[in-house]
Amino acid sequence: MNLSQTISTARLWVESFFNLIFPDVCTVCQRTLVNGENVMCLDCRLSLPLTGMHRIQPNEIHERLFMIGHPVKRATSLFYYYRENEYARLIHDTKYRSRPIVGRTLAAEHATELDACGFFDGIDALVPVPLHFFKRLQRGYNQATEIAEGISSVTGIPVADTLSASFHRSQTRKNAHQRLLNTRNIYSVEDISLITDRHILLVDDVITTGATMLSCIEAIKKASPTSEISIYSLAITRLH
Repeated sequence: MNLSQTISTARLWVESFFNLIFPDVCTVCQRTLVNGENVMCLDCRLSLPLTGMHRIQPNEIHERLFMIGHPVKRATSLFYYYRENEYARLIHDTKYRSRPIVGRTLAAEHATELDACGFFDGIDALVPVPLHFFKRLQRGYNQATEIAEGISSVTGIPVADTLSASFHRSQTRKNAHQRLLNTRNIYSVEDISLITDRHILLVDDVITTGATMLSCIEAIKKASPTSEISIYSLAITRLH
């Protein structure tokens, strides 16, 4: 087990310990969860701004990626992300507040629905969008890997953590053009055998402009031009 995996395991143990001592609360509204509720209370689940994109192929993810340079086979996101909306806490907790269990749980639940409608048919591997080594070390985990593990727990599709990232500045406050420039040529494939001639599902937490996904797609296509690529994210921003 390498240092990054050791830190990630330690964080999960700490998370489990605190869950035993302190009662779980809804990630969105902070109300104490009752029996049968997980991550979110029933009221917040019923109001989650779902995209339903898996029922529409092609959809706005295809459109967004096609506009900046690359078609993909299938694509979906669970819910719409609005920065000032209370549901943004689902992403913030997964990404910044050491609660990867939020992303894993939501992805696993969504995967159950997607699996039933054939979304994962023919997909050979789940490839998370990577973090730079030092950022992953600081955070203790990669949120995209946690989401991919949630999907894998339902589908049995293996997680192929084969993309790596060189250092780049945060995307958070950049516009579309800046994001595109900031992500050019920062990703590479470490083990080509995991993706060659395969249909892979590229997994991330949030799609905004699509620049990060585009850069990952370019890295994959450069390494394996015959690979098919589909897209999954937990959330997506609205462009309009």
